[in-house]
Amino acid sequence: MLLGRRLLPRTGRSGRGHVDVPGVLLLGLGVLCLMYPLVQADSGGIGQLWWLFLAGVAVLAVFARWQRRLVARGTQPLLDPRLFTTVRGYAVGAGVGTLYFIGFSGVWLVFALFYQHGLGFSPLRSGLAVTPFAVGSAITSVVAGRLVERFGRLLTVCGLAGVILGLGGTALLLRYGPSGSAPWLAAPLLFLGGVGGGFVVSPNITMTLRDVPVRMAGAAGGALQTGQRLGAAVGTAALPGLFYLVLGRSHDYRGALFAALGAALLGMVASLALATSDWRRDRRIRGPRRRCPDEVANSPVNARQT
Repeated sequence: MLLGRRLLPRTGRSGRGHVDVPGVLLLGLGVLCLMYPLVQADSGGIGQLWWLFLAGVAVLAVFARWQRRLVARGTQPLLDPRLFTTVRGYAVGAGVGTLYFIGFSGVWLVFALFYQHGLGFSPLRSGLAVTPFAVGSAITSVVAGRLVERFGRLLTVCGLAGVILGLGGTALLLRYGPSGSAPWLAAPLLFLGGVGGGFVVSPNITMTLRDVPVRMAGAAGGALQTGQRLGAAVGTAALPGLFYLVLGRSHDYRGALFAALGAALLGMVASLALATSDWRRDRRIRGPRRRCPDEVANSPVNARQT
């Protein structure tokens, strides 16, 4: 705060920007209402506190209405709703990121619980068992930034498909495969999921922000990251909660893992559906690019032939 006060440029004559305090409080309260029952899932929180889901939706609806009201007044809101209604691809990209992080962020805690408590792995051995995903993701993340301009949203679609195939295959193998060797047999599948994961996050951010006006860039980037963080928080709370819920009823670690990974995959499938719809829409809008006669005549290939 001290460095910000000293280094950040002042805005306007007074040097004070507008802070949407009611918006901050409404958004925080809405997220709290949605997350608290998930955090308490292993102790019956979903059954006892289900009404908080309804309260959270209602509070977020009030938040959305408040943001629209600030825009109508000409005041800067916490989250400008015009990002979702006027900027092409932003709403889809934000949805893709949020849904992906719901599934992606929670699975690693579930894997740790399964390997360490279910199979008796040490923390080091448990971490090594899921390292192939990190390796695959690290490799493809290096090249994803160079390919996104060429392939666009298709890169995200292929990446999500790879993650779903990798984690889905891992879930089936750990559920029905031999308990002793299944974690190591799952390494190639996790590597495949990691390869797909490297093509998801960074390309999706690029595709989501590419058409955002400069004046809205800060709000757009902040809102996108906030959605991903909220998705990560919900996934980290919900998936282990579901794991413990199934485990408490069946005392079956494999069944609990399968249920939690299945829930994570549902979020990723929804993310894939959004990304696919955006990719198909772009193809319909742009269509196949046909070169005009003048362009063909002036092309380097035609010049060499001449």
